[in-house]
Amino acid sequence: MSNLLRLSLLIFALAVPMLCIAADKLPDKQIYWGDLHTHTSFSMDAYVLNNQTTPRDAYYFAKGGEISLPGGGTHKLARPLDFAAVTDHAEYFGLMQICHTMPLLPYCVELSVAAREDSRRGFFEFFLPTFLQGDRNCQVDDSTCDAAEKNLWQTTIDAAEIANVPGQFTAFVASEWTASPNNLHWHRNLIYATAIVPTRPINSFDEPNQESLWQALRNKCTNLVGCDVIAIPHNANIGMGGSFNTQGHDDELLSLRAQFEKLVEIHQHKGSSECFPGAGFNDEACNFEIAMPIPIRNELRKAPRELTALERTQISSGYVRPALARGLNIFDQYGVNPFQYGFVGATDNHASRPGDVEENNWVGALAKFDDDLAERQIYAEYNPGGLTAIWASENTREALFAALKRREVYATSGPRIRLSLHQTFDPTAGCDELRPSDWLAMGGTLGQQSVDGKPTFIVQTLMDEVRIASIDLIKLYVRAGEIQQRVVRLAQQREGRADWCIAWQDEDYRDEESALWYVRVLQIPTKRWDMKHMLQERAWSSPIWSMQ
Repeated sequence: MSNLLRLSLLIFALAVPMLCIAADKLPDKQIYWGDLHTHTSFSMDAYVLNNQTTPRDAYYFAKGGEISLPGGGTHKLARPLDFAAVTDHAEYFGLMQICHTMPLLPYCVELSVAAREDSRRGFFEFFLPTFLQGDRNCQVDDSTCDAAEKNLWQTTIDAAEIANVPGQFTAFVASEWTASPNNLHWHRNLIYATAIVPTRPINSFDEPNQESLWQALRNKCTNLVGCDVIAIPHNANIGMGGSFNTQGHDDELLSLRAQFEKLVEIHQHKGSSECFPGAGFNDEACNFEIAMPIPIRNELRKAPRELTALERTQISSGYVRPALARGLNIFDQYGVNPFQYGFVGATDNHASRPGDVEENNWVGALAKFDDDLAERQIYAEYNPGGLTAIWASENTREALFAALKRREVYATSGPRIRLSLHQTFDPTAGCDELRPSDWLAMGGTLGQQSVDGKPTFIVQTLMDEVRIASIDLIKLYVRAGEIQQRVVRLAQQREGRADWCIAWQDEDYRDEESALWYVRVLQIPTKRWDMKHMLQERAWSSPIWSMQ
């Protein structure tokens, strides 16, 4: 094990956990459930999967409405969402607008025929070459691409505006920046605070790397009165560390990342991104919905073998926990933490079905390949995806976006587990009181305290439909110039409990050290969607930070 990593694993169970205060409601806030990542026919990869629905259809589905399936029949959510964002790939807005409005053009006819076929020809012969080409190519008429992009972007904005009903349902204006060098995913979802947004969607053809993305967000959004935006990295698990690259970054670029990238998608249908088993900062519960980077996956399918030590290290560099650890180290060197991330979950559904996460009622995420279980088994490493829970005072864009920016959010792998995490320096704090207003919520940063002050963390959680089996607290901290990890099993019960409330004091805390703490809640094992395996669905709180 590297001398840069010393792992201390402490596992203990509290003998008599206290009854949990209902974690779905606190005096001034409540939980709102949603999905910040879904695709419609406005995304080329979804279109070639015979997805024929639009952002308006996706928002209708999120609110509880029925949606038509490519193979026939309809589907609807058992529980509607409180908010959603349609994040279509901005790179293909021009081409998609042309083929939606002029479907009889020869290229558009060929594309439509391939999309409807019972084959993968549309994906491999049309989408993939365009995707890997990496520059703007409207295929039909480059001269009209600029206007076409603006038109489809305006249609996307209009759909969110129509669906947005303050107090009832929040629809965010959003898109996806989709840089994929060598088929590695360095993608970001761009979630806007209002409908005041750039006139063209920011895309990786114009802004081919993350550095130019942040500069474009500053120049084209935050310099525009009324525009604000959060960029959320996703599928870092299949990016081989590219999403978290800081090579050559100066203070300005580190600060730009910290300004825009306040959240990271820790779970979605193409795998979980918390930690990689056997490498980096990990523990025994990290072996959950692991998906390989596409180049390695394709190689292993041709010739199965064990991963090399170098590959494991490279893969783990794309996971969230090692990135959090690097962020602490960078802060100690530069005074800015580019990876001070809160956690969100999402589906990345390519069939216009945000929030479609139920293992026992999942109809897939890839449109025409969702028709039956046998088709879905082709993508057995994928899963239904997750949800984002936001603690906010009301269901409005303003309140939810403010909560996203302060990181008072958490992610789940699908279930609606209620979870709160707070911190206080009051040594008498416990579970027998309502949360005082001066307790620090998840996503926050500890204030300065006396030398002798030890932080106490209050964890409250309430089951969804399945009992909770265990609760872990993960601590990362800098000591003697090295990043260290501690995993504390706060609670465990094989049969599970409906609720828990735990007060835990960090006796090892040193106020001169940078550190972070987050909580992971695991349900008792249940059947996975493929009916072949068991899994432990879970929730991850955003961290609480000590930046010294």
